[in-house]
Amino acid sequence: MIEKPVLFKGTRGGLSIYAAHGAALPEIMDGFVKKLRSGKPFFDGTTVNLTFIGREFEPEEQRQILGLFSQYMKPGTVEFRGNAAPEEREDYPFEDHFESFDGIEEGMARFVRGTVRSGQRIFYEGNIIVIGDVNPGGEVIAGGNILVLGTLRGVAHAGATGNAKAVVASYCLLPTQLRIAGYIARAPEGETIKPSYPEVAYIKNNQLFIEPYLPGKGKQADSILQTKV
Repeated sequence: MIEKPVLFKGTRGGLSIYAAHGAALPEIMDGFVKKLRSGKPFFDGTTVNLTFIGREFEPEEQRQILGLFSQYMKPGTVEFRGNAAPEEREDYPFEDHFESFDGIEEGMARFVRGTVRSGQRIFYEGNIIVIGDVNPGGEVIAGGNILVLGTLRGVAHAGATGNAKAVVASYCLLPTQLRIAGYIARAPEGETIKPSYPEVAYIKNNQLFIEPYLPGKGKQADSILQTKV
C-alpha cells in the first residue's frame, strides 16, 4: 500500500490533485473521500476547477472520480493530465494542504486585498487576512484564524476543519453569522450597536466569547444567539 496515494494542493486556478503512480483505484478513491471530507467546509457549494496529475485514468475511472467529487463540490473545468510525477512539475514539492490546521499565532496565511462582496466566498486552509471589509452576503472560511482589517458584516467561519483554538478578529465585528470550529453564533434581530474598538471572538469553556481588544473589557457573546453544531 502506498503511504500517500493522493495529495491535494490549492492553487489560484482551483485544485490540483496528484494520484500516485502504481496506486489501485480503490485506494485512490478512499484517499479522495478522506481528503474531501476533511475539506468539506472549503468545498461545499463552491465551483472548483480540477486538475488531476500523476496516475493516468481510463474514461470509466474518470467518470467515477468526477461522480465522487460532485458530491462535495461543483466541478468547474476538469483536466486529467496524467504522466507527470510530482518532482517533474514546477508546482511541486506538492504539500498536502488539507490537514487540520492547529495553532493561533503561526501557520500559512492568505491575504485578501479589497472588499469581500455579497456572493463572494473566500476559503483557505490556513489563516485569512482581509485588508478591507466583508459585506453582508460575503463569506470567509479558514482552517485557521480570520483577521478583518475593516468591518465584518458577512459570514466568518474560523477553524473550519475543527480547530477550536482559532479566533476571529475585526476592527468592527458585526457578522451576520460567526463560526469557530463547531460553534455558531448569529446576529440578533433588529439594530445592533457598532463597536467603537476592535474585537476578538474565541472559544473558552465551550462558550463563544467576544472580547474588545482592550485589557479588562471582556464580555461573553450574550448579544448574539449561540449554538453548537
